Amino acid sequence: MPLPIKRVVSCLLGAFICVELVFLPLYNFVMLVPRQAPPLPEEMLTTFQAEGRVSRFDAVQVPIDATGNACERWSEGTGQVQGWSLFAPRFGAAGTFLSLQVTAADGTTSELRSRFEPADVDHFFRYDLVHYRQFYREQSYSIIYGRWYPGSFEKEGEAWREVIADVAKTFRRSLSAYVRWRLAEEWQPAHPGETAKEVVVAVRVFLPREPGTSGPRPEPVTLPLARWVAERPDQLAAYDPVKGSFAD
Repeated sequence: MPLPIKRVVSCLLGAFICVELVFLPLYNFVMLVPRQAPPLPEEMLTTFQAEGRVSRFDAVQVPIDATGNACERWSEGTGQVQGWSLFAPRFGAAGTFLSLQVTAADGTTSELRSRFEPADVDHFFRYDLVHYRQFYREQSYSIIYGRWYPGSFEKEGEAWREVIADVAKTFRRSLSAYVRWRLAEEWQPAHPGETAKEVVVAVRVFLPREPGTSGPRPEPVTLPLARWVAERPDQLAAYDPVKGSFAD
């Protein structure tokens, strides 16, 4: 590499590192400072930014908002967006796998389970570098049931209804596309000449053993998440755990 080009590259790398030394602590601090953030874009379920105003004076609030916006754009442009926050404050104990319950036009039903669900959850090993993105997408839909426990719908029905509705609304496009893809790739070849009328997007929840016990793991529980119908292929009806039905 010619010397002038090496010098330019070195300068650019040094500039990037200097920006990072400022960006990393600044962005982590700004996220804790209330600011007026724009609405979340599609496919983003939550934000870890403290929202609101830290001051009623625009002379104080506007620079804070501008700093936060600049940090967000830099994080998106450099691939440094973080959206996990150690899964605090609650961490689920159950394993979750997506399942599609397909009803054909003639009324027959079948199930498409996730390729990632092990045949024996107590004895399995999986090493797969090819389908990681599919695994991630499925988990982004199903992970909300990771903290489900028997009786939680009865105790926290209203909270669950809100969370499920948020998931169905936020992921309506990608989850609808996922359903159509699974139907075309897996269901249709196994059911030639048939038409899928509706699909219930469900989650198979694998609960842990009771603490201190060594018996068999509880049988998995299948919980509805949303319903897809062929007449509205880009929409989803969220499951309402309080009513035990799907929203219109």
